[in-house]
Amino acid sequence: MEAGLMGSTLKASSSQHFWRVSQIPESKIVHSSSFTLQKTERLGGCSSSCGSRAPGHLMINAVANETALNHVGMSDFVGDGMGTTHAMMRHRLIWVVTKMHIQVNQYPVWGDIVEIDSWVCSAGKNGMRRDFLVRDYASGEILSRATSTWAMMNKDTRKLSKMPDDVKAEISPFFYDKCVMEDEPSQKIKKLDDSALYIRPNLMPQLRDMDMNQHVNNVKYIGWVLESVPQSLLVAHELVSMTLEYRRECCASDVVTSMTDPSSPHASTLSEQHSEGKQNLVNQVLHTAELQPPEIATPTMTPTGDLKYTHLLRMQADGREILRGRTKWRLKQRFLASSNPTQ
Repeated sequence: MEAGLMGSTLKASSSQHFWRVSQIPESKIVHSSSFTLQKTERLGGCSSSCGSRAPGHLMINAVANETALNHVGMSDFVGDGMGTTHAMMRHRLIWVVTKMHIQVNQYPVWGDIVEIDSWVCSAGKNGMRRDFLVRDYASGEILSRATSTWAMMNKDTRKLSKMPDDVKAEISPFFYDKCVMEDEPSQKIKKLDDSALYIRPNLMPQLRDMDMNQHVNNVKYIGWVLESVPQSLLVAHELVSMTLEYRRECCASDVVTSMTDPSSPHASTLSEQHSEGKQNLVNQVLHTAELQPPEIATPTMTPTGDLKYTHLLRMQADGREILRGRTKWRLKQRFLASSNPTQ
């Protein structure tokens, strides 16, 4: 769980960024930033084998974080540069993210310029929502939408808090009452256990993964979720959507286990093709420091439908939950023809 208003440092996605008037008319409360995507040697576990397209789920989240920080930094209510207002500082309150949902229509290519609009609105009586709309700068085509829900936590007790009236008075003038996407239908994410097909232990944060309150930022959580995803999936498929529900903070000294399990028939079929048996693979991974991934040179292609997976991050020491998640994946465009020879 990250403290701060989408607060993390932009890591590896943009060396150039600039601002222009948002395409949304209410430009005073909708912040717009543009970024040129720069290729790096490695980003979020996706190396050169992933091709020329950016690992967009990480890229989009990273530039969205930068946009949010630019937004609060230019707002009149800002107290500490991370979205904590003056009234919040008096009450010893900070923001923590409780849920995030990302939808991807199309991925940008290295060298593209993307533009992100970002704004905040209320979420119930005591929460706040930050939405993002990602466009191609040249064409204006919508590439992705994302939303995150935030609550207040007492900095000393580490417990969630109601929103005081003076805090609400400070931030409500900056609310833009428009949702970037419809709310997801209420669907519980199941809790995974040691029977999960893919388990990746011994994950530890580094200094660059920490926010100003010395908690792991939400970009790192996404990377950890993907650590237990089979590499053959990452090579041949791309992320369509991701939902994360945050349950607990993670600090610099914590060691984390990432777990992934298929939740659709097609995903189960792909997984079965890469293991001799579920229990054998689980036993193998639990007794090794590194996940032994499927062969990435010959990715399995499944054009029959989207693949769905369920995810869990937990403390390795005592099994306490950090977050639950679910993802949906589609076959990459360049694999469609080879997977369907009739076309």
